[in-house]
Amino acid sequence: MNIIELLTVSARGVLGNLTRSILTVLMVVIGVGSVITLVAVGNGTTKQVNDQIASLGASAVDVYPAFDEQSGLAAPLTQADADALSTSPLAPDIDLVAPQSMGYPNIVAGAKSTSATVTGTTPDYFTIKNSKVVEGRTFTASDVFGDAAVAVIDVPLRDALFTDGSSAVGQTVLVAGSPMQVIGVLAPTAVDKKFGKGSGGMLLAPIDRVRATVSGFGSLSGITFSATSPAAVEAAKHQATSILVARGVGEPSYYSSDQLRETLGGAQESLNGMLSSVAAISLLVGGIGVTNVMLLTVRERTREIGIRKALGAQPGSIAGQFVMEATVLSVLGGAFGVLLALVVTMFPINGVRPIVDGFTVLLAAGISVAVGVFFGTYPALRAARMNPVEALRVGT
Repeated sequence: MNIIELLTVSARGVLGNLTRSILTVLMVVIGVGSVITLVAVGNGTTKQVNDQIASLGASAVDVYPAFDEQSGLAAPLTQADADALSTSPLAPDIDLVAPQSMGYPNIVAGAKSTSATVTGTTPDYFTIKNSKVVEGRTFTASDVFGDAAVAVIDVPLRDALFTDGSSAVGQTVLVAGSPMQVIGVLAPTAVDKKFGKGSGGMLLAPIDRVRATVSGFGSLSGITFSATSPAAVEAAKHQATSILVARGVGEPSYYSSDQLRETLGGAQESLNGMLSSVAAISLLVGGIGVTNVMLLTVRERTREIGIRKALGAQPGSIAGQFVMEATVLSVLGGAFGVLLALVVTMFPINGVRPIVDGFTVLLAAGISVAVGVFFGTYPALRAARMNPVEALRVGT
């Protein structure tokens, strides 16, 4: 029996019990569709996490004072250290540098009062952190040099101080008793939107103004710098360490977006693995369903098999017929499963835009064919090994 005859006989077998065939195809559709959709959701989640991290500044690095285990104290960072990182020829991979001086004073606006993180820094900070504003503007170099009493606040602080819905820009707030005019409101980053931010909020102002009113002119709380590119972050860290150690500061600690990416990336890989496992189980269940249906088909068609054997049909021909039937069901299920997944992934799922991977589509389609061959083989072998005499007795 050639391939055309096999396909013709298999088509008759599939159409002979259409309801059962449709249900079998449906099981494969669910399995293949689940594989593609869940992997696409995992890909979309990974991209979303990477985009959220990138919104913090892909090349940003925060430098914190080294901790001396013997004294139990942190070696202080100074403005001179920040200047050295900015100007040293030994740091070709360090671009912008912004010192930070922080405090946690009470902030008052009219009858409202709250405590918040107050950070004194320079305008380069906003560039390094890829900061955006929803109202007003950030402070500039002229504000810093002119010792302007201006401030930029974030959305949580704005919502805590200006509950009547009025614009915060142009309003005056008291920071540790010192007046500052709000000139801008920072837009939430993608990470803020996803994970939230502390309810106290944050205020940023020119560093000399903050040091004069809040934190004092002692050591810095930290230094933020940007590498010349995301790929140069590690090199920039090593260069910063060499410069600061040579200045007697000790080896500082760092925090950068690539560390967050590694942390979240490990969790994301685990999630993707779990999603893939669930999808694979769905496909396995579909394959078991194909086996069950084909075994039932062989049982119902025992007399037909006996007649074909009595007429001289070879075991390979009979086995090939049933393997072909199972493969046809699986291929149909795979095709409709791919189509279903492509439709489903056109829409966001739980806030995630799925990203379909072409390799996953090809793999799922290939697996659907393998399911037909693998799970159809056992029923086909049972049919091929059937004794024709006993088969002809069935139903008599």
